[in-house]
Amino acid sequence: MLADPPLGFEPIPAGAARARMAQLHEIEVALLGVEYLRSRRITRLPVGRVRLPRPKGGSDPEHADVFLVTHTTGVALWEAWIPLPDQPLDAVRFVEWLRSDVTASPAALLQERIASLDADESGANGVDDGFPFTILRHPPDVPSIDAIATQHGGELVQLLYLDRSRLAFKPGVIDEELARDFCLREGGISLLGARSALDLRTGEAMVADPDDGVVLAPRSALPLLVSVELLLLERAVLRLFHRRLVDADVPGSLARLVDLKAEVLDGLEEYRGTVAESNRFSSEVTGYGEQVLGLDVLYRTLNERLDSVTFDITTSYQRTTNVLQFSLTVVLGALQASSVAAVISSVRYVHRPLVVLAWAVGAGLAAASIITLLLRRRLR
Repeated sequence: MLADPPLGFEPIPAGAARARMAQLHEIEVALLGVEYLRSRRITRLPVGRVRLPRPKGGSDPEHADVFLVTHTTGVALWEAWIPLPDQPLDAVRFVEWLRSDVTASPAALLQERIASLDADESGANGVDDGFPFTILRHPPDVPSIDAIATQHGGELVQLLYLDRSRLAFKPGVIDEELARDFCLREGGISLLGARSALDLRTGEAMVADPDDGVVLAPRSALPLLVSVELLLLERAVLRLFHRRLVDADVPGSLARLVDLKAEVLDGLEEYRGTVAESNRFSSEVTGYGEQVLGLDVLYRTLNERLDSVTFDITTSYQRTTNVLQFSLTVVLGALQASSVAAVISSVRYVHRPLVVLAWAVGAGLAAASIITLLLRRRLR
């Protein structure tokens, strides 16, 4: 269990943590279903608040609220909410904040703080790079969403790609990405890429509580966020299973291989079954997300490795069965030879039981040797 709060973190106000978790839980129920959540395959708990360095009077982020999202397989996501004050869209600046390879950026500071905490809690050496999810909201007195996309399309794609270059994208690239919009409702754009996701909508404000310092995400952005979060968890699960199956190349017991296969099959069933086929939105998002995040490749690779483990299980079972059959044949043959030798020798050596026993043992050993030799030659 995590400390409250861990070193380097402040407590998240209780009301703020409850409000955010309740908001996300509502969307998870709608997307994943009550039964899936009751199974507690995914759990979420607040970790703490990280203060971010902010120039006086600037528009930089002030803090990040960190949550831990865990899966029953043992993988986890660190979820950080970073509210921003109202300001104009500046893709270059936002990208600088969101990239962990930029010195002293909020993302770099968070990754360092979380990696230290992760090492203390799990012994892991660092954490994977972040996957930013950017939520943008325009006030209602702005042009239509189409006009915004036309005016700021290049910046939106730059933000989606986390691209630091100041060279403009070709119009075809911008049009292609904006055409891959998963938002089903008027006034919004939802984009998903290999490195980040983005949700833009007009006429909808962030819900802020100045007392708790919490800014709740608009509800319209959360289906995409929950879908992306589930995809990232599933990618981590598939990678974990792949590592376990690679380790299974080391000879192990038949029971261990069978248990490992059952565990992987259970995970694959979740991947193909629960990764949101509940409605058109989630189906399209996860379908594209599986492709762009490399889940399809991981799934195929995992199945190939699973076939190898299945072969190992079958081979081990056949080997064990052959050994048992071999042993039973030798034992039964030896017992039969001993019985025959005992009967024959007892006729001649009626009053000498030790001699009869010696004949029985000798005949049994001789028969076992001959049967073993013949079986080995046949197996060859």
